Amino acid sequence: MGDGATWFTSSYSEYEDAACVEVAIAAGAGPVQVRDSKRVDGDEPWLTFSPAAWSLFIAYTTAD
Repeated sequence: MGDGATWFTSSYSEYEDAACVEVAIAAGAGPVQVRDSKRVDGDEPWLTFSPAAWSLFIAYTTAD
């Protein structure tokens, strides 16, 4: 992301070499980017969510 967003690792990552994802949330109402933490070479594929879609995704994945 070229907008100054910072990537952060999932809070569910328990081990240094564990498979996990990283998330970058753009400033304002910008997109949310998700990528594989092991592929940070700059050319890795990532998913892009709108803020509304990301909120729905998080609500779904954290529901009891």
